[in-house]
Amino acid sequence: MSDDQTPSRPLFEHFPRLVDNLPFIELGEFPTPVKPLELLARKIGVTDLWAKCDDISSPVYGGNKIRKLEFLLADAIERGCSSVLTFGGLGSNHALATSIFCQRLGLQCIAILTPEPATAAVRKTLRYHQHLGTRLEVANRYADARATADRIREETGAENVYEIEFGGSSWVGTTGFVNAGLELAGQIAAHEIPEPDVIYLGCGTAGSTAGLALGVQLGGLNARIEAIQVTPESIQPKQLFQQLFVNTGRRLHALDDAVNPAGLSAACVNVRQDQLGEGYAIPTEAAIEASNLMLQTENIPASLTYTGKTMAALIADARAGLLAGKRILFWNTFNSRPYPALPDDDSWHELPEGLHHFFRD
Repeated sequence: MSDDQTPSRPLFEHFPRLVDNLPFIELGEFPTPVKPLELLARKIGVTDLWAKCDDISSPVYGGNKIRKLEFLLADAIERGCSSVLTFGGLGSNHALATSIFCQRLGLQCIAILTPEPATAAVRKTLRYHQHLGTRLEVANRYADARATADRIREETGAENVYEIEFGGSSWVGTTGFVNAGLELAGQIAAHEIPEPDVIYLGCGTAGSTAGLALGVQLGGLNARIEAIQVTPESIQPKQLFQQLFVNTGRRLHALDDAVNPAGLSAACVNVRQDQLGEGYAIPTEAAIEASNLMLQTENIPASLTYTGKTMAALIADARAGLLAGKRILFWNTFNSRPYPALPDDDSWHELPEGLHHFFRD
């Protein structure tokens, strides 16, 4: 990358040798703002509550996945791939964000989707995929997704397909949240927000959690991260976090030895599953209450899969007296950008047959 193309991201400002060694393409509008949540703070009994507004990370589609895709899709283009294959639940924000930005970059998106509860939001997301021309494949079980991916790669030609893990949680995707942690440190240095004591972040496949843990420490911050698990124990989020934390640090160090992971500790993160309830994408009463409070007090929409459960953990800790005297940052990973106008007709018949029951019922 030439000097006049140096990306405006703090990761490259802190570690300039990464500019030539790490593919990157600008997709979002960063830094995302931070704002106080004074009404919600009073309602739940904390004195200092802030939000990091990743819900507006792009004018097209917000949420935390944009940060990962800036590195992942750049890597796909760098490798000369024409298709991107990824995974997610039926209503996955990651799979949808990947398809949206693939279309904008001229890449074909293939999404292998696994079951989750049938909701109006899931149907809207499937309609959006249909609008984008995503190639959708249904894997009836999480364990079947790998076999489906292998079949598609064989059919399509493996050398043309760039594969992105569930949630974008490879070391490349995780790098997007290393950048996020450095971005937050820059906002604190610029007095846009006081330094938080605790950060609450939803944790699915642990890439955002691992990257943020690296980034805040590389930026000189001492915040504790409460990572609220929303995925089942079968995918082992704690192990994924540890692996991504170590591997991302090593990989970045290999590209620029100024990135020194030796002094960084995974102990600043608490991955917890007390808000998981009956499973992924299954709402809990606490998440519903938290989502309603966010909307009523601050006009912030939330998802019952990630952000509702994350805020539920924050509220539970506040009510237990664990946040007295603490400055809290809630990292909003939701997409709050509206979907385009989508048809409400029987064109869902054009979707894979395994998805038809969502619309019939």
